Amino acid sequence: MLEGVAETMLVTVYLRAVDARSSTPILGDPYAVGLVDRLASDGHSFTKYALGRGNAPVIAARGRRLDAWTRGFLDAHPDGQVLHLGCGLDSRPLRVHRPAGSRWVDVDQAEVIALRRELYDLPPEIVTIPASVTDPGWWDEVEPALPTILVAEGLLMYLPDVEVHALVDRARERLTAGVELAFDGFAPWVITLTRWSRYLQSSGIRLASPLEDLTAGRPGARTLADLSVVGELAHGSAPGPLLRAVFGGLDVVPFMDDAFRLVHLELAA
Repeated sequence: MLEGVAETMLVTVYLRAVDARSSTPILGDPYAVGLVDRLASDGHSFTKYALGRGNAPVIAARGRRLDAWTRGFLDAHPDGQVLHLGCGLDSRPLRVHRPAGSRWVDVDQAEVIALRRELYDLPPEIVTIPASVTDPGWWDEVEPALPTILVAEGLLMYLPDVEVHALVDRARERLTAGVELAFDGFAPWVITLTRWSRYLQSSGIRLASPLEDLTAGRPGARTLADLSVVGELAHGSAPGPLLRAVFGGLDVVPFMDDAFRLVHLELAA
């Protein structure tokens, strides 16, 4: 049984399945539905996640935007490399078109990679590495001379900021042909709120680093995009006028607008 941070991937898969089963999906991940059904038939209960079904649009909008940034990178660098960090059970390498000359690397803890290999029929060209993203050893399997994007969805906020900065610095030191980083993060008040949420605690969610800690002190980093997830939903991602109106109302509240953000950086060598 997966526990702690590894279990949070099941929350994400469940919410993506909720989105995919809706009449107007945002991400529409068909693989999430199949995984939830298979895991449920094997005896895993998703009942404890049901209270958070309302978060499905947020999770779906996050996934769609990070998919778009990944596609944009591969369009610009068809010979580039994607480092899919903390990949969990994300179907991103199946959703995103991979040019023939590109390289895709999935990295996650050993038990997660084992489950990923069992549940997904991944193409043989997808490299899967069973390791913690904070372990420097897995970098030996990375091609240093390829343009590279690090995609870290639902990951960095779980790591202490010192480990995040070490990961970023390692990428800058080892990769010589340009590096981008796409990730999500929370405002400090959200980190505090999660410590009082029974739903989040029961789901194994323990957040460590707010967005400010994740982006602070990175000399030479250039911001390519910095978007509010609430704003994404308010201005187009949310299906239907009612949901757009709800998120539109939240979008004008400063602390809500900044609660959950998506960031795309270019890292200088």
